[in-house]
Amino acid sequence: MDYRIRTWPDKILKQKMKEVDFFDERLKGYIEIMYKRMYEEEGVGLAANQIGIPYQIIVIDTTKRENEEEKEEGIKLALINPNIVEKSGEVQSTEGCLSFPGIQITIPRAEKIKVLAQDIEGKEIELETDGFLAVVLQHEIDHINGIPFINYLSPVKRRLILEKYMKAKKELTRSK
Repeated sequence: MDYRIRTWPDKILKQKMKEVDFFDERLKGYIEIMYKRMYEEEGVGLAANQIGIPYQIIVIDTTKRENEEEKEEGIKLALINPNIVEKSGEVQSTEGCLSFPGIQITIPRAEKIKVLAQDIEGKEIELETDGFLAVVLQHEIDHINGIPFINYLSPVKRRLILEKYMKAKKELTRSK
Protein backbone atom coordinates (compact mmCIF):
# COMPACT_ATOMS: atom_id res chain seq x y z
CA MET A 1 0.00 0.00 0.00
CA ASP A 2 1.05 3.58 -0.69
CA TYR A 3 1.38 5.42 2.63
CA ARG A 4 2.30 8.83 1.21
CA ILE A 5 0.94 11.95 2.90
CA ARG A 6 -2.44 12.79 1.41
CA THR A 7 -2.80 16.47 0.58
CA TRP A 8 -5.87 18.62 0.12
CA PRO A 9 -8.27 18.11 -1.67
CA ASP A 10 -7.91 14.31 -1.29
CA LYS A 11 -11.38 13.03 -0.36
CA ILE A 12 -10.15 10.88 2.57
CA LEU A 13 -9.33 14.14 4.41
CA LYS A 14 -13.02 15.10 4.28
CA GLN A 15 -14.44 11.84 5.70
CA LYS A 16 -15.05 10.56 9.21
CA MET A 17 -12.86 7.49 9.77
CA LYS A 18 -14.07 4.07 10.94
CA GLU A 19 -13.74 3.04 14.58
CA VAL A 20 -10.99 0.53 15.30
CA ASP A 21 -12.34 -2.80 16.55
CA PHE A 22 -9.13 -4.81 16.14
CA PHE A 23 -6.23 -4.65 18.58
CA ASP A 24 -3.69 -6.92 16.94
CA GLU A 25 -0.58 -6.97 14.78
CA ARG A 26 -2.35 -5.06 12.01
CA LEU A 27 -3.01 -2.14 14.39
CA LYS A 28 0.60 -2.22 15.65
CA GLY A 29 1.77 -2.19 12.02
CA TYR A 30 -0.38 0.84 11.19
CA ILE A 31 0.98 2.71 14.21
CA GLU A 32 4.58 1.87 13.26
CA ILE A 33 4.02 3.14 9.73
CA MET A 34 2.34 6.30 11.06
CA TYR A 35 5.26 7.16 13.36
CA LYS A 36 7.73 6.49 10.54
CA ARG A 37 5.88 8.81 8.11
CA MET A 38 5.40 11.50 10.77
CA TYR A 39 9.12 11.52 11.59
CA GLU A 40 10.08 11.57 7.89
CA GLU A 41 7.90 14.66 7.43
CA GLU A 42 9.11 16.22 10.71
CA GLY A 43 5.58 16.46 12.09
CA VAL A 44 4.46 16.32 15.71
CA GLY A 45 1.16 14.56 15.03
CA LEU A 46 -0.43 12.42 12.35
CA ALA A 47 -3.92 11.06 11.79
CA ALA A 48 -4.31 7.71 10.02
CA ASN A 49 -6.32 9.15 7.13
CA GLN A 50 -3.44 11.51 6.30
CA ILE A 51 -1.62 8.46 4.93
CA GLY A 52 -4.68 6.66 3.58
CA ILE A 53 -5.50 4.42 6.57
CA PRO A 54 -9.29 4.72 7.08
CA TYR A 55 -9.38 4.25 10.87
CA GLN A 56 -9.58 6.42 13.99
CA ILE A 57 -5.90 6.28 14.93
CA ILE A 58 -3.64 9.22 15.79
CA VAL A 59 0.01 9.38 16.79
CA ILE A 60 1.72 12.27 18.53
CA ASP A 61 5.29 12.97 19.56
CA THR A 62 6.01 16.37 21.08
CA THR A 63 9.29 15.31 22.74
CA LYS A 64 11.38 17.19 20.18
CA ARG A 65 9.47 20.36 21.06
CA GLU A 66 9.85 20.29 24.83
CA ASN A 67 9.78 23.81 26.21
CA GLU A 68 12.22 24.42 29.05
CA GLU A 69 10.84 27.88 29.86
CA GLU A 70 7.26 26.71 30.28
CA LYS A 71 8.33 23.37 31.78
CA GLU A 72 6.10 21.67 29.21
CA GLU A 73 7.32 18.11 28.88
CA GLY A 74 7.02 16.32 25.57
CA ILE A 75 4.96 13.17 25.20
CA LYS A 76 4.77 10.33 22.68
CA LEU A 77 1.48 8.47 22.34
CA ALA A 78 -0.80 6.57 20.00
CA LEU A 79 -4.53 6.95 20.59
CA ILE A 80 -7.23 4.71 19.17
CA ASN A 81 -10.83 5.96 18.71
CA PRO A 82 -10.11 9.25 20.54
CA ASN A 83 -12.94 11.61 21.45
CA ILE A 84 -12.86 15.02 23.07
CA VAL A 85 -15.44 14.91 25.86
CA GLU A 86 -14.73 18.25 27.59
CA LYS A 87 -13.36 21.60 26.44
CA SER A 88 -12.72 24.87 28.24
CA GLY A 89 -11.13 28.23 27.53
CA GLU A 90 -9.87 29.44 24.18
CA VAL A 91 -6.47 30.13 22.67
CA GLN A 92 -5.41 31.39 19.25
CA SER A 93 -3.25 28.69 17.71
CA THR A 94 -0.95 29.13 14.71
CA GLU A 95 -0.87 25.77 12.99
CA GLY A 96 0.58 24.05 9.98
CA CYS A 97 -0.52 20.71 8.56
CA LEU A 98 1.28 17.97 6.63
CA SER A 99 -1.80 17.71 4.38
CA PHE A 100 -1.57 21.44 3.55
CA PRO A 101 2.18 21.91 2.95
CA GLY A 102 3.33 25.52 3.09
CA ILE A 103 0.17 26.80 4.80
CA GLN A 104 0.12 28.28 8.31
CA ILE A 105 -3.05 29.73 9.78
CA THR A 106 -4.17 31.05 13.15
CA ILE A 107 -7.41 29.57 14.46
CA PRO A 108 -9.25 29.28 17.78
CA ARG A 109 -8.77 26.11 19.83
CA ALA A 110 -9.90 25.08 23.29
CA GLU A 111 -7.30 25.85 25.95
CA LYS A 112 -7.96 22.70 27.97
CA ILE A 113 -9.44 19.40 26.86
CA LYS A 114 -10.34 15.97 28.19
CA VAL A 115 -9.97 13.04 25.79
CA LEU A 116 -11.29 9.49 26.10
CA ALA A 117 -9.55 6.93 23.90
CA GLN A 118 -8.08 3.44 23.84
CA ASP A 119 -4.46 2.38 23.84
CA ILE A 120 -2.86 -0.14 21.49
CA GLU A 121 -4.22 -3.03 23.61
CA GLY A 122 -7.77 -1.63 23.66
CA LYS A 123 -7.66 -0.39 27.26
CA GLU A 124 -9.61 2.81 28.00
CA ILE A 125 -7.50 5.91 28.63
CA GLU A 126 -8.53 9.32 29.89
CA LEU A 127 -6.26 12.28 29.22
CA GLU A 128 -6.71 15.83 30.51
CA THR A 129 -4.31 18.36 29.04
CA ASP A 130 -3.70 21.93 27.97
CA GLY A 131 -1.03 23.88 26.09
CA PHE A 132 0.64 22.58 22.96
CA LEU A 133 -0.47 18.96 23.47
CA ALA A 134 -4.13 20.04 23.68
CA VAL A 135 -3.79 21.89 20.37
CA VAL A 136 -2.09 18.93 18.64
CA LEU A 137 -4.76 16.52 19.94
CA GLN A 138 -7.58 18.76 18.69
CA HIS A 139 -5.93 19.08 15.27
CA GLU A 140 -5.44 15.30 14.85
CA ILE A 141 -8.85 14.33 16.27
CA ASP A 142 -10.43 16.79 13.83
CA HIS A 143 -8.59 14.99 11.01
CA ILE A 144 -10.09 11.58 11.82
CA ASN A 145 -13.51 13.26 11.93
CA GLY A 146 -13.03 14.72 8.44
CA ILE A 147 -12.57 18.30 9.68
CA PRO A 148 -9.57 20.06 8.13
CA PHE A 149 -8.16 23.00 10.09
CA ILE A 150 -9.17 25.43 7.33
CA ASN A 151 -12.81 24.85 8.37
CA TYR A 152 -12.17 27.18 11.33
CA LEU A 153 -11.59 30.12 8.99
CA SER A 154 -14.33 32.41 7.73
CA PRO A 155 -15.54 31.48 4.23
CA VAL A 156 -13.68 34.45 2.70
CA LYS A 157 -10.36 33.67 4.46
CA ARG A 158 -10.75 29.96 3.64
CA ARG A 159 -11.27 30.72 -0.06
CA LEU A 160 -8.21 33.02 -0.16
CA ILE A 161 -5.99 30.49 1.64
CA LEU A 162 -7.17 27.64 -0.59
CA GLU A 163 -6.62 29.68 -3.76
CA LYS A 164 -3.06 30.48 -2.61
CA TYR A 165 -2.46 26.85 -1.62
CA MET A 166 -3.84 25.36 -4.87
CA LYS A 167 -1.80 27.83 -6.96
CA ALA A 168 1.39 26.91 -5.08
CA LYS A 169 0.56 23.20 -5.39
CA LYS A 170 0.00 23.55 -9.16
CA GLU A 171 3.32 25.40 -9.58
CA LEU A 172 5.14 22.77 -7.54
CA THR A 173 3.65 19.98 -9.68
CA ARG A 174 4.66 21.85 -12.85
CA SER A 175 8.27 22.27 -11.67
CA LYS A 176 8.74 18.52 -11.04
